[in-house]
Amino acid sequence: DRQHEPLNNPHTRVLFVVAHPDDEVVGAGGSQLSYFEDARVVHVTDGAPADMLDARNYGFATRDAYAQARRREAVAALALAGITEDRVIELGVTDQQASYQLPAIAVRLADLFRELKPELVITQPYEGGHPDHDATAFAVHHARRLLDEKETAPDVFEMTSYHECDECVVYSEFLPHDGRTAVTVELTDVQKTLKRSMFDCFQTQREVLRWFPIEVERFRRAPAYDF
Repeated sequence: DRQHEPLNNPHTRVLFVVAHPDDEVVGAGGSQLSYFEDARVVHVTDGAPADMLDARNYGFATRDAYAQARRREAVAALALAGITEDRVIELGVTDQQASYQLPAIAVRLADLFRELKPELVITQPYEGGHPDHDATAFAVHHARRLLDEKETAPDVFEMTSYHECDECVVYSEFLPHDGRTAVTVELTDVQKTLKRSMFDCFQTQREVLRWFPIEVERFRRAPAYDF
């Protein structure tokens, strides 16, 4: 339908803006990352928290070594979708610290919007699932507001992640929002195979990714949030 029309043109210039290296694969790995001919990916954080708990659990001696490993995993996964390393942009914020750097992230994204001129940005919803996800949503929306009125702001769509509902964690579904309907993409066997292969690239994130279903992906036009 017309509400989701920007998702239906493979020639659209697309920028995926996500909090962590792997969020884009969780939300859009089967159906969208390989669909668009001119797609780039922005990782707001490096995926490595300052407290070193995750890094040590996965056998890394330093936070930087863990961050580099997550970068390599993401690059390998995105290559399977035809997105080369030079099309992957890292903002380098420490994992779980994005909410403390909102102005700087918004300004950096606005600069990227001016430089790359994406027609469509696909990002994460604002729904309390992870502070970095919410910070990324905020920064994307405010980056659009920083553009001059003569500059064309990209359409903003969302892909699912996870959020809490009734004391349970809900994966791959949106928190409902008035006036916004989601389109559900049921992945083909080929798309599911691709997404599984991309998941397999993230060896450090196996325990996290196993909770996400592989069969469907959902997208919607972003609401006008009251942050």
